[in-house]
Amino acid sequence: MKPRMLFLAATCFAMRAQPGAEEAVRTYLKEHAVEIKLSEGRLAGPAAGWFRAEAAKAQFFFLGEEHDVREIPILAGAIWRELVPFVYKHVAIEAGPWLGDRLDHFARFGDRSALAQFEAATWPRLPNNSVPPNSREDLEFYELLGKISGPHRSSDAPLIWGLDVEYRATPLLRRLSELSPNAAIRRGADAVLARVAAAEKAGARDTGAFRAEIKELSRLMRAPPGSELFKILDALNWRVLKPAEREDRWLRAELFERQFDTAKKKGEAAPRVMFRFGAYHAARGLMRDFGGPTFANYIAGRASMERTTMLNVAFINCEGLATGTFPRPCTWEEEEALKPFRAAAAGPWTLFDVRSLRPLIRRVRLNALQAYPEGWPYWNLIMSFDAVVLLRNSERSHLPPN
Repeated sequence: MKPRMLFLAATCFAMRAQPGAEEAVRTYLKEHAVEIKLSEGRLAGPAAGWFRAEAAKAQFFFLGEEHDVREIPILAGAIWRELVPFVYKHVAIEAGPWLGDRLDHFARFGDRSALAQFEAATWPRLPNNSVPPNSREDLEFYELLGKISGPHRSSDAPLIWGLDVEYRATPLLRRLSELSPNAAIRRGADAVLARVAAAEKAGARDTGAFRAEIKELSRLMRAPPGSELFKILDALNWRVLKPAEREDRWLRAELFERQFDTAKKKGEAAPRVMFRFGAYHAARGLMRDFGGPTFANYIAGRASMERTTMLNVAFINCEGLATGTFPRPCTWEEEEALKPFRAAAAGPWTLFDVRSLRPLIRRVRLNALQAYPEGWPYWNLIMSFDAVVLLRNSERSHLPPN
């Protein structure tokens, strides 16, 4: 039997094993569907109250998105307005530390040269890569962050934290050359830059081949921790690690701890952070294809250490199973799981708090184990996220042509 047919057969078995379970899910979602509305860029109605209540309780607010969706940075900005009164001071994004630093300077101080460096480093995009989010709506989101949470002092901890790998080496090397303290080091940086640029142009983006040269540049240069130069050298050193030495999730955790410690040293007893990452990284549990813990899983553990909580919300706009580029086609599991959500939707944007559904989902899964070890189609979605925002009729972000 094909996997999809096996899955659907197992789902039918689960329904028989748990009489009324499907109806209970449909009823719950209809009763807990909250339409998200905006009024002059702010959340309005019951959804605003829900986000405020959750912001008051959580130290870490994790938004799991689909990239390049126009509505998501608009909604993220409206949510940030609700978080700021609860002393949220930082936004962590899916970008490298240097690019995050450039955006931080733009957001806090209106630094247009930093924005130009960010844009030059992220366009044209790498093939099959949509991070860091850099659409017109995303740039407006970054600018909004600074306006809402200002005024800002240069001595404050950064507002925007880049907690991911730097995806392109040439902008790092170009800026490193500009910041180099003497002519000899600049010549060395320019020589490495020329070789890396030629390799990238030929389609080879692995900088591991330049490990020795980049390590030598790092040895020759001294950079205070937290400085722009430090972030560049750190990102380059991470890029040239051997595959066996490199785990991106370790980097995210390390970069988070650095920023978190910096905020504490600046006087924040319990730094509050909003995370904006792809939904793959925002789910609790294990990464589906690699098996290691997700970044949100690490943050949830960190919240437990702080004796506080993390709340994570999935923003979903996939549609159907047909092949297409936008919106992203759902997997067959997602399509099955989302059917009652779609039926219960209260408007174009609907919020569902799914935490109270978990006891029912656990019971159904236990009753279905003999037929299908993974249980009900709702399992991954409801166990991985605290809430779901279903986006209907979404639009693609406004992106410059590559």
